[in-house]
Amino acid sequence: MDKNYILNKFGESNIEISTENAEKFAVYCNMLVSWGKKMNLTAVTDENEIVTRHFIDSLLPVTLGLIPENSVCADVGTGAGFPGVPIAIMRPDIKITLIDSLQKRLDFLNAVTYETGITNCETVHIRAEDAAKTKEYREKYEIALSRAVARTVSLTELCLPLVKVGGKMLALKSLTAKEELDEAMYAIKLLGGGNAENVGTNERNVTVIEKIAKTPVVYPRKAGTATRNPLIEIK
Repeated sequence: MDKNYILNKFGESNIEISTENAEKFAVYCNMLVSWGKKMNLTAVTDENEIVTRHFIDSLLPVTLGLIPENSVCADVGTGAGFPGVPIAIMRPDIKITLIDSLQKRLDFLNAVTYETGITNCETVHIRAEDAAKTKEYREKYEIALSRAVARTVSLTELCLPLVKVGGKMLALKSLTAKEELDEAMYAIKLLGGGNAENVGTNERNVTVIEKIAKTPVVYPRKAGTATRNPLIEIK
């Protein structure tokens, strides 16, 4: 993969990108392929698909104008760095904490930031539930991002406790976005969320949830509970 391919593909999606940033994406792509031969980073291993299905898709919150200038963000369950690293490349004004429970993924991301020269990312080896229980991370972020981690109802319990009042949770979703958001409304209100909507298209959109009140101290619950026993209203 070279920077010219990146420049062309981003251009086809009407995303302006500098040659310098295209080079960073090329390095990132090549590292995903090479490291992916030794460890499970992503099911997508074709270089062309990495660009379209990972890089460009991860930038949806940027292209939709959902991240204010100089925001402090958390990427919850970052995995191989999505959406946090592509956003960090394109938005050097913001700071992103890449949160993941698996150290070897963070070792990869530390190597990526070193090789690309990205300076606005940090990695934290911790479960989201544990991060939200510590003063260092609880309600400290303007934006909490997540992509392909869990259904919205479960993701809300992992992300909203990290967001300060006045901030937002941004979850990258696809065809099931409306169904998932409807299911999550009880949890959103319970956890301090306010207005919630899907922005984008049916195929690619972002669920935007505003934080209007502090999250009750009992949330999030113990690790894994949000997925096994999501906060769904019993009627």
